[in-house]
Amino acid sequence: MELKTLALDLGAFKLLQADPGQPQEDPGISGWYVDPRSGQRVFYDASAGKFFTLAGGVYIPLGYMNPAPKQVAIAPGDRLKIILSFKYTGPVITGITGYYCIGVYGTFGFNETMVGQTSFNVPQVTTPPSSPNVTNEYTFTIPTSIGTDWNDIYVKIFGGNPSIGNSALTSYLFGYENALTIAGVQPSITEFKISDFAKV
Repeated sequence: MELKTLALDLGAFKLLQADPGQPQEDPGISGWYVDPRSGQRVFYDASAGKFFTLAGGVYIPLGYMNPAPKQVAIAPGDRLKIILSFKYTGPVITGITGYYCIGVYGTFGFNETMVGQTSFNVPQVTTPPSSPNVTNEYTFTIPTSIGTDWNDIYVKIFGGNPSIGNSALTSYLFGYENALTIAGVQPSITEFKISDFAKV
């Protein structure tokens, strides 16, 4: 299967409150900005070094989706387990929320069609690990109402005590595009051709 990559060039941004006559400049501080080509308003968080866009009432960082390293075929009734992992160094954190989503990623953000949440703790770690030392997982049961375009997934973590950030502006967000192949919903015929012809 051919791997397709979407390259998103954000171009120049200007401050929302800035004088329109001023030359455009790269953002240096947190604040609201406007993409001069699309007119879309985005928020830049200087501490996270990320732009955020409003999608479904929640601010989502731009550029968090990645081409999937593989595709998994799922059909109604199947179970899909999604596992997140990360390296952690720091104090004990209790009550972190793991947020798992299946849906459709597009121009205006992520349409969350299925959502699952977990709550988990991490122990104190004083030595930086050489590989991910924290994992969490959620298992979805695929409904009969699944759409053929529900092929994107993402995860994020937030909350906890002490807090690692809130849901709307979390820096811990990662997703895959075209990670799923939806089977068993509509007929699928591929490689249709004349396989041979001969005099008999």
